[in-house]
Amino acid sequence: MIIPSFRLYHFAVKLIWKSMLVLTFFFWTGVFIIFYLVNHVAIWVEYGWWLFLMIFGTYFLFMDVRLMVMIMRHEEKKKWKRYRLKNKFEE
Repeated sequence: MIIPSFRLYHFAVKLIWKSMLVLTFFFWTGVFIIFYLVNHVAIWVEYGWWLFLMIFGTYFLFMDVRLMVMIMRHEEKKKWKRYRLKNKFEE
């Protein structure tokens, strides 16, 4: 299990929070448009306050997946760097 340091996690969040906000905006704009075209009713009329929970949940889901991918890539880089250094000294 990968447990990142707080500094790494904080840096990653600062790096991606705006792009995930934009991704969430475009995702839900598409959902709004498709819902309106299919049902001829605005989505907020149908779902009301639950809609805000769904939007925030989607934002945090996108953030979580992106952070997980970034941290896994970082750990893989560290692993391969360690492996190369180890082989370099053994030669």
